[in-house]
Amino acid sequence: MKLSRIFAITMALALSVSVAHGFDPEAGDAGQGKEDWKKCRDCHDGSKGEKLSPSAKTKKQWGRYFNDDYAKLKKKHADWDSFAYSTEFLQNVHRFLNEHALDSDKPQTCD
Repeated sequence: MKLSRIFAITMALALSVSVAHGFDPEAGDAGQGKEDWKKCRDCHDGSKGEKLSPSAKTKKQWGRYFNDDYAKLKKKHADWDSFAYSTEFLQNVHRFLNEHALDSDKPQTCD
């Protein structure tokens, strides 16, 4: 009984720590995300990478890029580790993209 209680407490703590430091799709500042998005646009203006704007994808499509420890973003960017993006940076960009996605109330269609 005591061992199972210790195990349960340990698992709860481990889960809370991983959630606290992981990507939160509900977090982020869209205003800062607009500024941070400019770093992405350095390449995604059509010169180096695919030309992208927030309205290029739906909320669900953008969400897939940020799920599972950014698996889809990492797959698309061979030099991902060199970017050294923080979780806060990515949460801000995600919030901005989400608020201006194709199926949002305010899709951003202009660059």
